[in-house]
Amino acid sequence: MTTCRALLFDLGGVVLRLRPRDCFEHWAMCANVPAAQLAARFGIDDAYKEHETGAIGFAQYAQRLGARLGIELPEEEWRRGWNALFAGCFEAVVERLPNAAQALPTYAFTNTNAEHQTAWQTHHGECLGAFEKIYASWQIGRRKPDRDAFLWVAGDMGVAPANILFLDDSAENVDGARAAGLQAVHVTSEDVTRRAMDAVLHPPLTTPRQPASV
Repeated sequence: MTTCRALLFDLGGVVLRLRPRDCFEHWAMCANVPAAQLAARFGIDDAYKEHETGAIGFAQYAQRLGARLGIELPEEEWRRGWNALFAGCFEAVVERLPNAAQALPTYAFTNTNAEHQTAWQTHHGECLGAFEKIYASWQIGRRKPDRDAFLWVAGDMGVAPANILFLDDSAENVDGARAAGLQAVHVTSEDVTRRAMDAVLHPPLTTPRQPASV
């Protein structure tokens, strides 16, 4: 592994627990339709990406989401369901973040929107205090997995891409990070994140090579 000089974390699925089914269940209850039907119709479409890069606000996105899902709801019910996504933090990761931040510059880069950012800052802000800076896609107008988005974030961090270790639960985002030259770990469980952090913070000692016997 190339020398790691900074850590860059995704938030949802790496630091924050997500429960997408709670969103669909809330909207389904309000619209009196099956939650599975809404989940099947949902997708990361142009409206979703525009929302995450700050091109449109929540009210406009909710209208387009309603058309995609085939239901109509008051904006407040869209908002309640939308923000039901967050379900706490990954404790083992959060416990290690202060030590990580003492050892290396520690940042986050998340695809998100203004509504979700307000929700996770309000309810889970205590999990995120160790980050030197959080790059939110809707604020910087760039989102993962675009290579240029990673290069922009690396430039703002002031760290060469090759010296950044990035952790994300999306294989697509990991591929985008690697295309930009970052070291990247695909997070498939809390344990994967924990092991990656421990490997950087507590690298194994190298045993000195013993001289050959004569």
